[in-house]
Amino acid sequence: MTSDQDQPEDSPLATPPAGQPPRSPLGPLTHIDRSGAASGRAASPFSVDEGGARDEIVPQEDELDSFSQFMRRPTPSGGVQAVEEPEVQSVMPAQPKTLLDVGLSKAFLVDLTLKIIHYSGSPSLSQLIRRLGLGAGIVQQLISVLVEEHLVEVMSQSDLYTGNYRYRLSDRGAGRAAQALERSRYAGPAPVTAEQYLEAMRRLHTHKQDLSRSRIKSALNELVLSSETADAAARALYSGKATLFFGPSGNGKTSILERYAHDLDGFSIVPYAIYAYGQTIRVFDQSIHEPLEDLDDIENATGKEARVDRRWVLVRRPAIVLGAEMGVEGLDMAYDPQSRFYQASPHIKAQGGVLVIDDFGRQKIPAPELLTRLLIPMERGWDTLMLVTGEKLTAPLKIQLLFASNIPIRQLADDSLLRRILYKVEAPRPQSQEFTEILRRLCLQKKVLVAEGALDYVVQRLYGEPRIKPRASYGRDLLEMLIEGASFDGRDPVLDRESFDSIFRMFVAQEAEDQGLE
Repeated sequence: MTSDQDQPEDSPLATPPAGQPPRSPLGPLTHIDRSGAASGRAASPFSVDEGGARDEIVPQEDELDSFSQFMRRPTPSGGVQAVEEPEVQSVMPAQPKTLLDVGLSKAFLVDLTLKIIHYSGSPSLSQLIRRLGLGAGIVQQLISVLVEEHLVEVMSQSDLYTGNYRYRLSDRGAGRAAQALERSRYAGPAPVTAEQYLEAMRRLHTHKQDLSRSRIKSALNELVLSSETADAAARALYSGKATLFFGPSGNGKTSILERYAHDLDGFSIVPYAIYAYGQTIRVFDQSIHEPLEDLDDIENATGKEARVDRRWVLVRRPAIVLGAEMGVEGLDMAYDPQSRFYQASPHIKAQGGVLVIDDFGRQKIPAPELLTRLLIPMERGWDTLMLVTGEKLTAPLKIQLLFASNIPIRQLADDSLLRRILYKVEAPRPQSQEFTEILRRLCLQKKVLVAEGALDYVVQRLYGEPRIKPRASYGRDLLEMLIEGASFDGRDPVLDRESFDSIFRMFVAQEAEDQGLE
């Protein structure tokens, strides 16, 4: 995975029912590309404007509101609703009160502070509190050390009432910061220790979050599925267990999993980074993790008695999709020799959420090896991660593992592995009435006019052609050809017998050849 060295980072779906806008595939749903980097990266909330750091005021203790005011949960309608405070407080770690509680050495924290000042220019105290994710008292202790050792210089006072000074590196401090950057260019919030991560994940995993049956059914109802397929899929997804969706390609397996992953409810907690054996492992990724908190409002919650540890982020349950491009190294931590810190592996970033393996069986890693790599750790509840220095880090693991494959099940692995996947759901080819509904919805979405009797004619031709076996994806493919043909002719797209016959001759020849090779 690639990473920003200077600043902390942050199948097409089936057609929605008539009258509803297409759903965005973004949000918590993230695809990982060939290099392992997540697409759709967002700007970091910790980046600094070119003009320099902004003046900010450290709020007093009596100005702090309840943490619950910052917590949000997406709703099916696209709005937000508050997450219950007791529910979150049971899993969110408490704010460290002393350097001993932080669990990191003073030398490490001093170096981290110098790197943050180096990238920030001349930050104020409140900005350092926010960027370090630590309480005001601890940050003030670190600043005192930096001042005493002549590593920083005190600049102007941002606010006469609060004494919110700005700081910049001295010549000596710039040299010390350069040495720290040589060791690691990580300059995000203070990491949590491996022991703190283990304890927080233990609490998270023992906190039961029931999936919403109605939400799962609502997501599946937006797809055109037979009642048997929809019921089987809903029951398997609701179980939270490993599930394999199988069947011929182009019949909705990926759409089912993407729609489910996009509509996940519930929450998880993610540290910005983990510190273990002298190494920093970045975990929070804004292209994957969707905060349930208003990060702008949280900037003001930096008083001495903040309730929770700001080295952690409350996020919507994450979902990651890995495709056929995934290689053997795809489930390992990625070490960047330039920035000299790690990116957590995808299944660690998906903690408490969903990991989808699409096109299962076509990865560069053999299917039996991939199943062994994921299913065994998932069953025992922990995984072993290897550092480049040879040390091993044991991490808790609790994810919902979902597979989609068009390869016959018995060709994927032997019974000893397949039996560990409790649910197996077939996504069959659509019946004629189901394909009619798919085509109708697509015409509405793409604003294609439909002549009287055209839908029935298309279905009759498709299902009457002996050389092909219709797939759900045919509707999308045929309409794409029809629209492009109309654009070539300089007219509006209309689905009628003549326009369909002109594209069907080209379409069926290629499909008949492709299906003959399957």
